[in-house]
Amino acid sequence: MSTFKITKDNIANVYLFYGEENYKKRLYRDSLRKLITAGNDMNYSYFEGNSINFTDVYDSVVTLPFFAEKRLVVVENSGKFKGKAKDEENSEPEDVKENGAESLLLKILSDLPASTCLAFFEESAAKNKKLFKQIKEKGVVVECSGDTDGDVITWLAKGFAQAGKKVSRSVLQLLVDRVGTDYDKLRREYEKLLGYVGDSPEIRAEDVLAISSVDVESKIFEMLGAMGRKDVRKVLDKYNDLLVNREHPLYILAMLRIQFRTLLETAELRNKGYTTEEVARILKKRDFVIRNAEGYLRGWFKMKGVRDILEEISEVDKRIKTGDLNEQTGVEMLLIKFST
Repeated sequence: MSTFKITKDNIANVYLFYGEENYKKRLYRDSLRKLITAGNDMNYSYFEGNSINFTDVYDSVVTLPFFAEKRLVVVENSGKFKGKAKDEENSEPEDVKENGAESLLLKILSDLPASTCLAFFEESAAKNKKLFKQIKEKGVVVECSGDTDGDVITWLAKGFAQAGKKVSRSVLQLLVDRVGTDYDKLRREYEKLLGYVGDSPEIRAEDVLAISSVDVESKIFEMLGAMGRKDVRKVLDKYNDLLVNREHPLYILAMLRIQFRTLLETAELRNKGYTTEEVARILKKRDFVIRNAEGYLRGWFKMKGVRDILEEISEVDKRIKTGDLNEQTGVEMLLIKFST
């Protein structure tokens, strides 16, 4: 796992940790709490949610630590760092007046004493906001994004080795392909696997297949492969599996649209000379998703065909939402058409 290192000697005055990887953010939060408070909650304040009273945050920030060098104030999921979807690091600052909470946050940063460590943990952050720029200037900003397959496999291998289990790279790749690269999900599957194999010294592919939960994205990609092979029965089996798992037909249709769009975007980016890893990073997809997309494009799907499929998906989606077509039947008919 690629992480920014925090030690007792390099603790900053203010932090912003943001991104989709919640597991990493929890590691940073717990590490700061351990290093700064050493279990003394008198020097720890925690605020969470989008209805935080920032006057209380201000009061906590300017309070001197109790018989210690520092105190820690954590603000989590405040939503005050969000911006427009297309915000870029070098874009112009937002031409809007700061609201009361944001103005108070800027004052908190301005009045932040050296004896307080203030740490924000957010789902997303716009790089052109004043808050973002102030924290980057005064402290440390860390993006907690998902890791590559290779990083995740290394992390898993280390964990299994510490547990005394032998496991091959191909088996670890199978686990990642089925579960994804989200560390929270992988830790749950890791613990399930250890319990499942018991005293057995090795974790095998059949163990992974028996115990791990396949995410919806992986199931949809398996469905695309079956479509390419014109295996109608397999496609409908996968569809019924998703329905049994209580996935809504419209959600399945939306995921199909996303995956076919991934095929199209992958083809366009590869034609421009980007590598598989670069495409994965640009599209914010896991490496194996892009590898599968490339394989499907080589074997079964062409760009024009994918564009036609996307148009048909949009048409069926429209008919379902206007009541002209039953949702479950409509998706099933579309799957049969794509597979024959």
